Amino acid sequence: MTNSAPGVDGFYPSGLMGRQDPYLQYDEPFQKQVQPGMDPSWVSGPVLDMSADWAPIDICTRGTQGLRLGAKYLLPQEPAETDDAWNRRVSKATLSPFTTRIADQAAGLILRKGIQVLPNDYQEVEGAELDPFWDEFCCNVDGRGASLRAFAQRVLISSLLYGHSVILADMPNVEPAANLREERERGLMPYFAHYEAQQILGWRQSDAGPTSPIDQVRINEIACEPKGQFGTEHLRQIRVVEPGKWQVWRKGATGWAIHEEGTTNVNKIPVSVAYSNKVAEYVSKPPLLSIANLNIRHAQANCDLGHALHVSALPILLLKGFDDSDTEGTIGLSANSAILLPTDGDGKFIEPASSSFDAQQAYLDRLEEQMRNLGIATLFAQLNSPETAQSKQISRIDSDSLLSSVSRNLEDALQHAFDHAAAYVGKESPKIVIDRDFNLQTLEGNAVGQYMNLYNNDVITKSTLLEILRKGECLPTDFDIELEVELTDQNQLGAID
Repeated sequence: MTNSAPGVDGFYPSGLMGRQDPYLQYDEPFQKQVQPGMDPSWVSGPVLDMSADWAPIDICTRGTQGLRLGAKYLLPQEPAETDDAWNRRVSKATLSPFTTRIADQAAGLILRKGIQVLPNDYQEVEGAELDPFWDEFCCNVDGRGASLRAFAQRVLISSLLYGHSVILADMPNVEPAANLREERERGLMPYFAHYEAQQILGWRQSDAGPTSPIDQVRINEIACEPKGQFGTEHLRQIRVVEPGKWQVWRKGATGWAIHEEGTTNVNKIPVSVAYSNKVAEYVSKPPLLSIANLNIRHAQANCDLGHALHVSALPILLLKGFDDSDTEGTIGLSANSAILLPTDGDGKFIEPASSSFDAQQAYLDRLEEQMRNLGIATLFAQLNSPETAQSKQISRIDSDSLLSSVSRNLEDALQHAFDHAAAYVGKESPKIVIDRDFNLQTLEGNAVGQYMNLYNNDVITKSTLLEILRKGECLPTDFDIELEVELTDQNQLGAID
């Protein structure tokens, strides 16, 4: 019932794993080192195909550092440019965080009203209460203190950037309990581990049928283990997850071998996938790929403009007929110095036409405008420029369609993850609900007055009124409506007495 792989404290193994090893390359020489069907580190064909689209996203997520590390291809050395000049040019290159900012904004918009964890039968049973177990679990879903919202935001941002991300439901790496009662007495809690799309090396179906379920998933992990009194050691390992069992493979002197293995009481793979642009099972395409490519082109053009300004922005002094024999080729320029020229001499500054710089700046502005127009959220131009109500509504419809799809996929992934966690502990799974009202406009005063009239005329209940005010952001998202109704009813009864 446990996933075993020693980590820093050996307690939450899969939760310790970082992102894909940046030194692991999915290229042809690497593929020739392994044998498909016999080696757990084999990278499947669909993953290799997706990795081509991940490259621009990787550069944008690493930002300026990613641009400079890839300068050999992104900022190539010019034919007559010296190594020192190229290194100086690269050291000044920067990449603006357009792509990651859009992903952050979209994730914030989707989760701005939080995630509701409700009793499974809340729609059928009036007054149904959530098991306190899930309240406690939502405060620490990854075993390291992350709340459900914080964990979901990580999953969502990764999914928006790379097309999908994965949640593994796991149990602590301790001696298995003899039964469910002992497990509850010991306080063992399931937890979620997040994996990025790059960490999934491959998957397998039981047969070639289109409806055949996935019966094996291989995940690349980097385990961190103590070394000596103060050091740590990073080891690559492959986690193989199958229905009811798991294996951890590590490579030794004789090749890959099983390091640890075990069984679970879950009869399916406890893995759920949050998609933002699904193509097939475990296959997706980054929805922000076009923006990432524009982001990189913007950085290249910005580097060119910055270098041009550095080289030619300062004018060059031209002296005609000046004898520099007395100055040894050095001229001091200041408000308190003068230059003696012969009668037919002349002096002037030479500088390039400013129109060339204006053209480069206009090109940068066009690239930024393209990125704004391709954004999945309401971007800066919509917020800062005057628009009619109809045009804003049309823009929001396009945005909502994508945001709603991503929100629904995240909701499904979290629901499956909670189902797996519930199976570990033998409890009924809660219902996960994410509000898909992405309208940034709060409820206006006139609308509030109209709803108040409906309540005063007994057309709607007090609970309905408070729920409308909460969704209209007149009340906090965590406002306890049931408690407020109970307290106001008590006050009214007290006033009557």
